Amino acid sequence: MKAERTEKSILNVESNFFLYAFRSVMMFIVRTFFIKVLGKDVLGLDGLYTNILLVLSITELGISNAINFSLYKPLSQKDYDKVSVLMSFYKKIYRIIGFIIIVLGLLILPFLGKIIVEAPNNLNIYIIFLLYLFDTANLYFISYKETLILADQNNYLLTRTNFVFYLLMYLLQIGGLIFFKSYILYIVIRIIVSLVQRFAINKFISQKYQMISFNSKKKVNDKDLKIIKTNVKGLVFHRVGNYVINGTDNIIISAFLNLATVGMYTNYLSITMMSNSLLASSYKAITASFGNLIAMEDKGMQEQVFQKINFAGHLLYGFVTIAFIVLINKFVEIWLGSDYLLSQITITVICINFYLDGMKQCIDSIKDAAGVYDQDKYVPILQAIVNIAVSLILVKPLGVLGIVLGTCVSHIVLPVWNRPYIIYKHVFNTSPKNYYINYVKNIMVLVITTFLIYYVIGLLKFKLNILTFIVYCIIYSILYLVIISIIYFKNANYRFYVGLFYNRIKKKLRGV
Repeated sequence: MKAERTEKSILNVESNFFLYAFRSVMMFIVRTFFIKVLGKDVLGLDGLYTNILLVLSITELGISNAINFSLYKPLSQKDYDKVSVLMSFYKKIYRIIGFIIIVLGLLILPFLGKIIVEAPNNLNIYIIFLLYLFDTANLYFISYKETLILADQNNYLLTRTNFVFYLLMYLLQIGGLIFFKSYILYIVIRIIVSLVQRFAINKFISQKYQMISFNSKKKVNDKDLKIIKTNVKGLVFHRVGNYVINGTDNIIISAFLNLATVGMYTNYLSITMMSNSLLASSYKAITASFGNLIAMEDKGMQEQVFQKINFAGHLLYGFVTIAFIVLINKFVEIWLGSDYLLSQITITVICINFYLDGMKQCIDSIKDAAGVYDQDKYVPILQAIVNIAVSLILVKPLGVLGIVLGTCVSHIVLPVWNRPYIIYKHVFNTSPKNYYINYVKNIMVLVITTFLIYYVIGLLKFKLNILTFIVYCIIYSILYLVIISIIYFKNANYRFYVGLFYNRIKKKLRGV
């Protein structure tokens, strides 16, 4: 069982990483055409509507996570009757959520003129919003089956299908932008391809899990329903808090500044979000495996696995964070020009947010796998209040910097220390003291490494172009690897990953 769990984790991590890497590259290419053809005002509108629909998705309430947690045990025990009951219940609930999102979206429609200070010329902001609303809502009528394959640690089986449809969508969108220069066509292409993709995935899952009925007439038993309700109650607060934190920045910028500034900010945000999605995909891939681990292994083993995963997160998110601080403005200048640049201090705060949010990913994957939702349910709401309050106070005097500072302050005040405490208390049943000590040490390493690399890179005065940017990236990567290796040479978790890397390489070479 342990070997199977490990193998599935590796397959899911590799397939998710490949798919997210591919999507990140293609989304960047599509975004480049989007900006060149449609301009930053339309880009800002795209970012604004994405945020509004993100907020509407609060109505999902975390039900998918709660059902996911409830599926781990019956799937491991091959109790397909219980799985059928849970999935049928999930299907009904998701359809209700889809209708609620449609209604809420229609209620927001008349107020769009108040949120958008300056609407882009020749665009009907209402029709475009309705298209976004349809694209979001249909997810809840079609995609519920994916929870089953995720909980069963088999989501790597969807990689090929997803790859084909994503490639088709991005190519069609690029073609639509080049030949028709139409924002509406750009959205319609995404809607149509996504619909066909979701139907294809549903068909595959139905064939893969023929022993599961998605139309069971049986009701969820009282014990399981109580667990789901308890988890959902806790998740509601997490969902509301997280969506407010992640979904309101562009709305505030649009209301207090303008759509062009939204566009500039979302250029940076899109890069950090792509990177975060790429790295977070690894954590999502192991969540089901950790759920299995919680059911099968003792607390000591669970904590050891968590420490290894958390250390890997520090190394990966640290690498990307410092790279962004040092190099992202060089990249944006090559990509879009100097008119699209934000100040270095704003970028630094965005990157700090990226690291702090990234280090929550491991914690959240454990919380999801263990079903620990109720114990800290009010914390995300408090974090959201802090975020909005600080952002609104600082947006006028500091602009975008004030808004990202609001997010940064809200991270530091609550989740940085609270979420680890909850995990150690309710999952590992031990003190989080060593976690806090290691967290502070890792932050110190990150700060020292940033200053050293920023200084060395600053000494280089290459004329900026694509070739020299690649040279910058290579030099940066070597510097990071050398510094981190020197600092963590004796660290047991670091040595574990070095050994794992070498063993994986040897295995691949023997396969050749």
